Amino acid sequence: MLTDRDYRAVFEASPDAMLVVDSAGVIRDLNPQALSMFGWSREEMEGSGVESLVPAASRSRHEGHRRRYGESPRPRPMGQGLELQAVRKDGTTFPVEISLSPGKLASGSERVICTIRDITSWKRMRWLSRMKLTAAEKERKHLSRELHDEFLQFLVAFKIRGKLLVDEEDREERERAWGVIADEILTAIHGVKRMIRGLRSPKLEQQGLVSALATLFRDTRTVHGVKVHARVDLDWVADELDPVTVLAVYRIVQEAVTNVATHAGVSEAAVTLKTVDGVINAEIRDEGCGFELHDTQAAPDDGHIGLAGMRERAELVGGSLTVRSSPGEGTTVRATVPMVSPDGEQW
Repeated sequence: MLTDRDYRAVFEASPDAMLVVDSAGVIRDLNPQALSMFGWSREEMEGSGVESLVPAASRSRHEGHRRRYGESPRPRPMGQGLELQAVRKDGTTFPVEISLSPGKLASGSERVICTIRDITSWKRMRWLSRMKLTAAEKERKHLSRELHDEFLQFLVAFKIRGKLLVDEEDREERERAWGVIADEILTAIHGVKRMIRGLRSPKLEQQGLVSALATLFRDTRTVHGVKVHARVDLDWVADELDPVTVLAVYRIVQEAVTNVATHAGVSEAAVTLKTVDGVINAEIRDEGCGFELHDTQAAPDDGHIGLAGMRERAELVGGSLTVRSSPGEGTTVRATVPMVSPDGEQW
């Protein structure tokens, strides 16, 4: 049979933050996880109102919810209530889920046990999943548009030219028509290669990161007319990096350069890649139109899916990414990615 001491040990060991709150909304007890989550001392939290853990803008609404709950208390499992915001001692807010379990103590006092779970990581994963789906749909639309605008039109024209060629009796005209068709086929081949490079980089797989980046910068100038002033100081280390790290760096730079070429409205951009203390630092900068970005560390909204993809790639290999931009002031993307060797060891 469990003793009061045993129950206390369970309460203290709970992985979630737990509060014991009376009918007036006053915190009467709490476990160590609650202290760690909110950053207050036991003396500061015990005896204070539970509304002190709610952002100021939501306190009156939360108090109303609490009073209505007190009129008809019932168990509320985790995940079935309101998604709330809690506030730490330092003023930072974070999303939480709360379960409520009303009951009476041996003394007869009414209490509610509140179990609180920080769902920041869960929300982040949900947001990343949504961004992945959105990015995949965006890529499908892009491929559909490319196939329709370029290759479908070519095939239609090829069919028409083929029919005309069958009926053409003049030898010279037939040869001229064959020449036109051959040129159009060559153009289509180049278009297919361009699309393939966008989906995967043979240069990256066959010749390494530095060569693949050089091809990317050259294609950016050829296709978009944007000259990339590049300083890539990775020759001594690029061949010794883990393939996942290499791919992450390449895709981040590729996306950032593509954004410059298609959105910044400039004819040139600057790219710098170097290594410092076991970390690859990449910076992509332009002096173009820029855009409004209120929080350089927060998750971009749906209008900046490319930025979300870059940040996700950096974080998946243990790095980070920041963006600095404002209307008319250009954009700077900075990524830091740990250098990891093929055997998984960090430099």
